[in-house]
Amino acid sequence: MNKYSKYLITIALVALAVTTFVLFEIQNKELTTDPIVNSMLGKMIYQLSIGALFIWLIYIMGDRGYLLLNKTTKKKLLWIIPCLVVCLVNFPWSGVFSGNVTITATGYIALYAVYVFSIALVEELVFRGVLLNIVFQYVRRTKLPYLFSVLISSAIFAAFHLFNLFLDESLESILLQMSYTFLIGCMFAVVQIKMGSVWYCVILHALFNFGGMLTIFLASGNPWDTVFWVLTIVFGLLCAGHIVVTLINMERNKYVS
Repeated sequence: MNKYSKYLITIALVALAVTTFVLFEIQNKELTTDPIVNSMLGKMIYQLSIGALFIWLIYIMGDRGYLLLNKTTKKKLLWIIPCLVVCLVNFPWSGVFSGNVTITATGYIALYAVYVFSIALVEELVFRGVLLNIVFQYVRRTKLPYLFSVLISSAIFAAFHLFNLFLDESLESILLQMSYTFLIGCMFAVVQIKMGSVWYCVILHALFNFGGMLTIFLASGNPWDTVFWVLTIVFGLLCAGHIVVTLINMERNKYVS
């Protein structure tokens, strides 16, 4: 593909991303009369547009390996299980089984699944597909390149959520959100380095969002009961230890995916 074609495709994707962002995020354009569909569909369209743009940018910049779902070993698949469990326990299992959480809009589950996937796609492409690699290039000659790249990229990922102040969220809720997004960002960053593909991060992030955003769109009730917090803390600590040991081994062996 020649440079002229690349420029045209890039301009077209940028124009699409900007147009959909203005229409659905700034102007809140409604596509249907269904309020539940409108709350997800427009944002999903612009998120997927931005995702397509970043996939293209990663592709033309030569970092195509991140976009491949490479064949992996059983050892690596076993390694990712603690991270998968952390994402799965973010679903309000105890609330649903006890009746404290009621899924009221089951007809929208497919749309909701695509919606949470679109959010995960954009955030992982930006923060683990692009930013993590950029940071690593700057710190690669330090004594702890993997640790620094994980911490710095995750701190930027957490700070990104300060923009929620413009959505009239309270400072306390945003600080709490920044705390857990930093920790979950560290986990996703290590997953990216270990597995060598951004798609594992996208899948895990989408699963995490599926449970975490359920009561915003599809359910009612309080998902954060005692069982939820016990499971979150126990498996979170176990996974944190798993991640720390992995980082130590990476630094010791100067890991190459």
